[in-house]
Amino acid sequence: FWHRINNNATLASTTTEKRLAMYDVFISHANADKASYVDDLKNSLSKLNIQIFYDKDTLEWGDNWKNKILEGVDKAEFAIIVISENFFGREWTEKELTDFLSRQNRNGQKIILPILHNITVAQLQEKYPAIADIQALDWSKYSCDEIALKFAAQLIKRLKA
Repeated sequence: FWHRINNNATLASTTTEKRLAMYDVFISHANADKASYVDDLKNSLSKLNIQIFYDKDTLEWGDNWKNKILEGVDKAEFAIIVISENFFGREWTEKELTDFLSRQNRNGQKIILPILHNITVAQLQEKYPAIADIQALDWSKYSCDEIALKFAAQLIKRLKA
């Protein structure tokens, strides 16, 4: 009996250790896109009880916001990157993107899940050639709920691996 319990505890411990991320997903976006799209996407993800780093909800009064964002980038399993014209050339969105690209290249796992928001693939290729080859979703072809379900499917695949 105790042998079975210890084996099950070992299995549970191994499963827990496999995924130590604090957040399932970090939503990287330009602040200008919050009201028009990102808030709705975050709400759809929340319906699935997904652990989200979303600056609007995670940052608290008195936090060192730079350190908190860097911690979120480091402790997220995935990054949904909402790329728009507002995203281009912003210091922090580009820093987040660079950090996630570095992690993805370093560990070889899929981390970045881009969403094109009011931009074309050609614009993405011109501005960010490093992610132009990563399959992106066009926000106009999927509802926020559909994108949340697609994310959940990626999260489940990761957990099963």
